[in-house]
Amino acid sequence: MKLDELKQIFKAGSLVTMLLFIQCAALQEFTSIQKPTLNLEDVQLTGLSLEKINLVFAVAIENPNSFAATLSGFDYDFKLANAPFLNGKQDKKLTIAGGGKSTLEVPLSLKFSDIYQTYQSLKNQDSTDYQISLGLVFDLPVLGKTRIPVSKSGNLPLVKIPKIKLGSLKLKNLSLTRADLDLILELENPNPFSLALDKLNYELKINNSTWASGLTQQKLQIQNKEKSEILLPLSLNLFEMGRTVYGLITGDRSLNYQLGGGMVLDSPISVMAPLQLTFDESGKLNIIK
Repeated sequence: MKLDELKQIFKAGSLVTMLLFIQCAALQEFTSIQKPTLNLEDVQLTGLSLEKINLVFAVAIENPNSFAATLSGFDYDFKLANAPFLNGKQDKKLTIAGGGKSTLEVPLSLKFSDIYQTYQSLKNQDSTDYQISLGLVFDLPVLGKTRIPVSKSGNLPLVKIPKIKLGSLKLKNLSLTRADLDLILELENPNPFSLALDKLNYELKINNSTWASGLTQQKLQIQNKEKSEILLPLSLNLFEMGRTVYGLITGDRSLNYQLGGGMVLDSPISVMAPLQLTFDESGKLNIIK
């Protein structure tokens, strides 16, 4: 056999050996495929108001393989007080490089009206337990579509609407032309955190006649689970308002009132925007003399 022929045979054999080596390495790589590892981190409270609470759940994903792993979507099941509340599926494309890390953010927005309508028992609670279960679906070589579950539980605050009502209307001074009164409003904070009154506009009608209206920016701190009083001095010009009002003030019968307006409340919670609350109530009162 000639030398050239031997060289060709040697080259061919080397090529076959190399191909077999590559195939074996590739096969070994595919047979040692590992599922991505998941870690559901602490929930982030991104928004809080009287109407809803906004949450973001961050899933840390780590790909232990030398090749990229592709997330094709996920499903979620969110429970409150051990009962189903929200569930669904989302198509979400995300590629995690071989040996790389990435984060999937799952935002949820929960309306308090829906929570209290679904769970009547939570109306009087300051917080509730939650549990979220996620299933992330990856496209992996050989294994195909693979669902990997992860879950977490914790506690969420529940926000209640502050209540305002007319406490009393007290006469301080009275003459034929002028009446000075103190209007006292009662503001109740049913929440487990304090609130601060920033501003308040109001209108008080007595027997369908406007007695007072205005804007006050007096600061007032309302502690959690407490009530505070807002004092609004009123001065009535009886010369302009007429003898009828004078008779109502000096009389002994109950008067119809309507109190309306709005207020802005601040909270110590950084993600909670100033609370804007309107009010409109009516009833009967007796002027305290």
